[in-house]
Amino acid sequence: TMRALAVIVALTLVASSAASSAGTVIELTDANFDEQVAKGPILIDVYATWCGHCKQLAPTWQELATELADSNIRVAKVNGPECRTLVKRLDVKAYPSIFYLRDGEMREYTAARTLSALANFGRSGWRSVKPVPFWKAPNNWFGRACGVALAAPGVAAEMVEWSKKTYGVSDVVVLFVAFAVPTTVGMLAIALVDHLVVRQATMESANARRRDERERAARAREREEAVAGG
Repeated sequence: TMRALAVIVALTLVASSAASSAGTVIELTDANFDEQVAKGPILIDVYATWCGHCKQLAPTWQELATELADSNIRVAKVNGPECRTLVKRLDVKAYPSIFYLRDGEMREYTAARTLSALANFGRSGWRSVKPVPFWKAPNNWFGRACGVALAAPGVAAEMVEWSKKTYGVSDVVVLFVAFAVPTTVGMLAIALVDHLVVRQATMESANARRRDERERAARAREREEAVAGG
């Protein structure tokens, strides 16, 4: 009896935990965006804490997470001013901005911000909205590559600060590396292009000239033989 009671209590806790997490609005950041988006369809509200319209939308957005808890559509939000890279990747023009991402495509929602309208858009209404161009979608291979490029300056700045604190690297060394590394990479790229393209073209041109010379020599011999035979 005690074992059965324990099982019932455990199942109840699991069910309540699942129910509470199902209606949760996911907080997206620059760090977890790609991981979360890869899990499936997701509705995203990009907001700012100082935005009045964003504050009005907030309770409806929470209700939307509960409304869509029985579907495979997740509901998320992004604090725009704190996630500058994401704002650029999503091409946010104003707050709040609402996007629907799935299967490598992104659609922007611009209709009424009511619970019923948002839920309908998430379930099926998105099909009637044209996706943004491929190169603007942040959830395909091109968008992820752009995300890496946009995040690179921030990563570099963190590495500089870490090297200063850990090894006491001076600003002079940082400036030297900042100029030396791109210069070296550029020179290597030029050398590679020269080896693979320019020299290859030069060799092909030289081979073509040699073939022409051999053909002219062969024709000259044929003419000489014809004259001698005649």
